[in-house]
Amino acid sequence: MVNKLRARLGMILLLMSAALFSGQTMAESHGHLFLVVKSADMLLRHQADSDDIRQSAEEAAADFRERDHHVQTKKAPTTIG
Repeated sequence: MVNKLRARLGMILLLMSAALFSGQTMAESHGHLFLVVKSADMLLRHQADSDDIRQSAEEAAADFRERDHHVQTKKAPTTIG
C-alpha cells in the first residue's frame, strides 16, 4: 500500500514538474508567439498622451500657417521683366 502511494506521489510530482516547466521550454523555442496585453490604465494614458501631442501639433501648425501668411502678405510683389 505504501509502495503504491509512493509510486503515485512520484508520478504526480513528475507530471507537475513537467507541466510547470513545459511553458519555459516552449517559450525558448523559435516561432512561439507572445501577445502583450496592456492594462486599461496604460491604454488610457497612452490615448491621453496621443491626444495632447496631436492637439499641440495642430496648434503649432496653425500658428505657423498664420505667421507664414502674414509674412507673405507683407512681402512686396516682385515683377519680372
